Amino acid sequence: MFEVNDIPPIDGWELQQLIAENVQHEEFLFFRFYAGDEQDYFGPDSYTKRYECFCTACRERFTEPHSAGPASKWRICPRCGRYIHASRWPANDRRKALAGCSFAFHFFQRGQRGEVWMTSLQVRMNPDFLDCKYAANEYARYVFFEGGARKWIWKQSLCFGDGWKLLTNCNFVGWTTFAGNRRANVWALPSEQELRGTCLQYSQLEHAYAALQDLPNYLALYCKYPAAEYLWKMGLGHWLREREHGWGHRFRMLVNLRAKTPDKLFRGLDKADIRLFRRENLGLAAAFEYRTLKSAGAARPDKASAAFASALAFSVDWSDIVQECEIEIRQWRKYIERQSRRAERALSTMLIEHRDYLDQLRRLGIYGDRLPDDLHEAHARLSERERRLANRGKNEKFRTRRRLLGWMCWRYKGMLIRPVDSAEEIVREGEEMRDFIKNAVSNGLTAAELLTCMTAAVVAFGFGAYECDYRKFFVAEARKVWRMKSKASP
Repeated sequence: MFEVNDIPPIDGWELQQLIAENVQHEEFLFFRFYAGDEQDYFGPDSYTKRYECFCTACRERFTEPHSAGPASKWRICPRCGRYIHASRWPANDRRKALAGCSFAFHFFQRGQRGEVWMTSLQVRMNPDFLDCKYAANEYARYVFFEGGARKWIWKQSLCFGDGWKLLTNCNFVGWTTFAGNRRANVWALPSEQELRGTCLQYSQLEHAYAALQDLPNYLALYCKYPAAEYLWKMGLGHWLREREHGWGHRFRMLVNLRAKTPDKLFRGLDKADIRLFRRENLGLAAAFEYRTLKSAGAARPDKASAAFASALAFSVDWSDIVQECEIEIRQWRKYIERQSRRAERALSTMLIEHRDYLDQLRRLGIYGDRLPDDLHEAHARLSERERRLANRGKNEKFRTRRRLLGWMCWRYKGMLIRPVDSAEEIVREGEEMRDFIKNAVSNGLTAAELLTCMTAAVVAFGFGAYECDYRKFFVAEARKVWRMKSKASP
């Protein structure tokens, strides 16, 4: 078993060079008026006529005459020709300029016994740039070996002192500041020659780095179960990405990582199914539904079965529907596909419509046909019936008030004011009675009327709502809720 101090040592200047080769960031050129004491503002004329400069890109210290122009306007280093950001030399100015240049750096090292070490560093540009370019603090160590992996993080404690703490998981640890901001991650990946002869030689590291967010977690999984390599070779590497995004339970149901040979890697699936998954790019949820349909005799390795499994994965729970309709799953699949062709709608839409249709039958207490010939029309018919039943109590109140307040009708220059007849008319003013008029009418003391244009094709839409006090013959705008949000007139 490996310990935290078994990591191979690395030279400081070698680490500085490794970081510089893999990182691209803004470079700086610091300047001051003369080469002397920074606190001495009065120097000889021979010095004040030149700038003393230091470029962080080429690491050169040089002088330039004032005739080259103001140094604060420079954008290119006079020595190396790279783009730079000019800043003054004093300590406060350079610390402010370098404060925003920080990142997390991760690199790999090969061990003596075939293991691979990964180190995570907090890297900043060194304010004392004359010493070295970067200041790095190590905060995490990983070791990958045959059969497992281990991880340590640097823990600071006032009571027990600072030191390395061993964790049970190998999840990736980024650099997060106290404010919750995450620093960018920069990786120095090993080459194939460097991995040759190690435990990660066949780990498909480059594919995993391009597709996954938690690279150390995958490497730990590969060290424990080397069969994960075959997922990349079979074109199913996206299953590993879904696994780290919360679909681990589906992954375990489909994939047997303890398998010693590729033909035993997948549970309940054969080569034809794997070729179908690769060709149609099916995810874990769709693959699981396909396997369930196949076990029930309702799926074959073709495009139609893959499309039905994909639609079924994120739409409905088909087990309850099949049990309620008292049919087999393959008969229900044929019914849904037939309804999809008839209504010219997607399979997922028809699955949701069938589920809603059965829910409507249960809510209305109707023992109707569970598999109507025209599902779309039957669903629309039940929706309209359910809407009428829901508005029946409101419509009775509206019609009663209209008879009692029949005298409150006025006609003037093609316009008509009359009481509301039904809830459907209110829906034109507010979606499904969600505005304040519903609450005002429900109290039993308020009558709602409409101002309409008799010659218009669209009646009572967008003209606004008004409150009429027939005792005082006073009419006022009733959009008090809207007026709080906007002063615009109706």
